[in-house]
Amino acid sequence: MPVNPNEIANINFSAMLGRPLTAVIDAQAAAALSTVDFINEVGLDDDGNVKNVNFTYNKLVDGTPSAVTLSTPLLTIIPIPYLRVADTTIDFNAKISSVTESSTSSSHKLNLSADLRLRWGFGRLNFKGSYAYQKKTSYADEARRSYSMNIKIHAVQDEMPAGMGRVLDILEEVITEA
Repeated sequence: MPVNPNEIANINFSAMLGRPLTAVIDAQAAAALSTVDFINEVGLDDDGNVKNVNFTYNKLVDGTPSAVTLSTPLLTIIPIPYLRVADTTIDFNAKISSVTESSTSSSHKLNLSADLRLRWGFGRLNFKGSYAYQKKTSYADEARRSYSMNIKIHAVQDEMPAGMGRVLDILEEVITEA
C-alpha cells in the first residue's frame, strides 16, 4: 500500500513532544519538593526548630587558653540541593519511504497452417489453426517507516533562591561563640 503523503502530518506531535516536556516539568517540581524535604529533614528538628552544630575549640582569651564552643545552624554550613533543568533538547526524526513495483507483460501467438490436396474430381482440404494469448501481471508494494526521538536534558545545581539567602543571613546572625 503506498504511503499516504499526509502521513507525517498525521503524527501526533503534541503528544510526542509534549510528554517529554511534561516529564521535565514534573522532574523540576520533584526537585523543588526534594529541596523542601531536605531542609525539613536535615535542617529542622521535629518541633520545627533550627538544628545547630556545636564546635568546641581552644582559644586564647587574655593570654589564657580557654575552651570555646561555636554554635551554628546546620543549614549554613552544608550545601542545600537546588536542582534545575538548564536546558532540554528534543530531536525527532521521521523517515517514510515507499516502493511500488508494477509490471505487466502479454504475448499473443497465432499459428495457422493449411494443407490442400486435390485429386481428380475430388478434393481434400486440411486446415489447422491455433491461437494463444498469455498475460502476466505482477505487483509489489513496500512501505517503510522509521521514527526516532532523542531527548537530552541538562540539569545543574541552581543558585540559591533569594528568600533562602535571606533566611541563611538571619541564621548566620545567631551564630554564637561562648
